[in-house]
Amino acid sequence: MRRLLTLIVLIATAGALFAAWMHPRVIDPRNIGWLLDGHDRGQSAIGLAAYLAGGGWPSLHNALLSAPEGTSLLLTDSIPLLGLLLGPFAGSLAGMQFVGAWLFACVVLQLLFAWALVRPHAPDLPSAWFGAVLLAAMPMLFNRFGHASLCAQWLILWALWIYVEPRRAERPLWWVAVLGVAALVHSYLLLMVASIWAGWLLRQMGAPGRVRTLGEAAVTIGFVALLLAGQGVFGGGFLSTGTYGAFPMALDAWWNPANPGYAALMPSSPEDHGRGFEGLNYLGAGVIFAVVVAVATRRAALRHLLWLVPAFVVLGVIAIGPQPLLGGKPVAILHLPPWVIDALDPVRAGGRLFWPATYVLTYAGVVGVLALRRATLVLAAAVAIQAVDLAPMLAAIRTTSARADDPTVFTRTRDPRWPGLIARATRVDFTPADPFVDLQVMEEVTWRAVCAKRPVGFTYTARVSAKSRARLAAERAAFERGELAPGHLVIVQDGKLPAALRARAVRIDGVVVVGR
Repeated sequence: MRRLLTLIVLIATAGALFAAWMHPRVIDPRNIGWLLDGHDRGQSAIGLAAYLAGGGWPSLHNALLSAPEGTSLLLTDSIPLLGLLLGPFAGSLAGMQFVGAWLFACVVLQLLFAWALVRPHAPDLPSAWFGAVLLAAMPMLFNRFGHASLCAQWLILWALWIYVEPRRAERPLWWVAVLGVAALVHSYLLLMVASIWAGWLLRQMGAPGRVRTLGEAAVTIGFVALLLAGQGVFGGGFLSTGTYGAFPMALDAWWNPANPGYAALMPSSPEDHGRGFEGLNYLGAGVIFAVVVAVATRRAALRHLLWLVPAFVVLGVIAIGPQPLLGGKPVAILHLPPWVIDALDPVRAGGRLFWPATYVLTYAGVVGVLALRRATLVLAAAVAIQAVDLAPMLAAIRTTSARADDPTVFTRTRDPRWPGLIARATRVDFTPADPFVDLQVMEEVTWRAVCAKRPVGFTYTARVSAKSRARLAAERAAFERGELAPGHLVIVQDGKLPAALRARAVRIDGVVVVGR
C-alpha cells in the first residue's frame, strides 16, 4: 500500500511539473496545430505520422518522406521507439500526434528514476521527495522543449541507476536494455548513456573476470550497431555540414544560464554561439546551493563516481569545442583542420554531450546533502530556491505550447483548395530544397500530404543521403529548365519561377504552387 501511495504521489508531482512546463492539452493526440509552428518538434510529429501512414512497421524506414528513397525515423527525430510501439496500431492512429504524450512520459520517467537513485540514501520519505524533485527538474530537460526525443534524459538517470549498484551493473542485460532503448530514441543520448557504461567497464578492468566483461561488452556493441544499421545510420553517404564548434558548451555553463530572463537569481550572459540552447548545462540556483553545501560538508562517500570522469573529460572537450567561451566571450580560438571538423560532424551539436556530467554532479550534491542531519530542511530550501530561479524559464517555455488551447490546425494554409490539390498529386515537392525558407508552411503542407498518404520529395531531416541529394539536385535542374514530372505538385518556396512554368502556377495563401 505504501508503494502504491508513493507511486501516486510521484506521478502527481510529475503532473505538476509538466503543467508548469507545457499546456496539458498538448497530450491530446488529436491536438495538432501547436506543433505545426515552424520548429523542429513539428517535424518530429510529421515523421512519426508519415511512418504510421506509410505502413513500414516493423522496419524503421519511412517511405513517405524524402520519397522515393525514403528516410528513417531517427533522421527526422521522430523517436523510433514510438514507431515500434505504435506501428501495430497504425490503422487507427492516422493524423494523430504523440509528441505531447511522449513529453509527459519523459517527465514521469525522469522523476521515477530520480526517486530510485535518491531513495536508498534518504533517511525519510520527505527528504527523498525533495531530492528526487531536485534531480528530476533540471533546466536541460525543460530547455529541450523543441526536441522531443532529447527530452528522454531519464535514459541518463537509468544508466546512472544501473551504474551505482554493482549487482545491477554486473548484469549485462541491464546495459543492453538501456543502450538499446537509447539507440531507438536519439544518437546523442546513446553516446551519453555509453559514457556511463564506459565508466563501469573502466572500473571493471582491475577486477577478476575482466575477459568475460570485455566479451559481454563486444556483444553489447554488436547489438547496438545492428539497431543503428537498421535505422540507416551507416552507409548513407551523409556529407559533413562543417559546423562542428558552432553549438558549444561554455566554460561557465553550470552557473551561467546563457539566456537573459531565464533565471531569476543568477546573472546571465547573452545567448550566442548556440550556448543558450544546445550548450545549456545550467544547474539552477537551487542545485548550486545543494552542491555547495555537499562540498562544504563532504559527508557522502561517492568515490565510485570517479570512474566516470575519463569519459566525461572526453565529452567535455567535444562539448567545449575549438572556441572556449567564458562570460559569453571567446577566451581562445583553436583552428582545427577540415578533416577533424568533418570527423566530428556527427556530434556537431556537441554542447549537449556534457549532460551526463551535469546530472552526476547534481546526484552527488543531493546524496551529499542527504548524509546531513538536517537533510530535509536543506533540500526543501534547495527546491524552493530552484523553483524561484527557474520560474521565468518555465513561464517563457510554456508560452510556446499556448496554441494547444486552440483547436485550429492550419494557420498558414487555410485555403480550401489545398486538400484537393494534394489529393490529385502523385507526389508533393518543395523547391528549393531548403527547410528554412518558411518551415511553418512546409510543415503544414507536409502534414496535409502525410494525412492523404502522398509521398513528399523533400523534408527536413538531420542528414540527407547521397542518393537523395543527387535526386534533389537533378529535380532542381529540371525545374529551372521548366520541366515538371507528371502528377507532381511543387511548392515554390522562394516564389521564383522559370518562364515555361509561369502559366501553370497559382498563388494560394501567399504560396506559389505549380502542378498539372
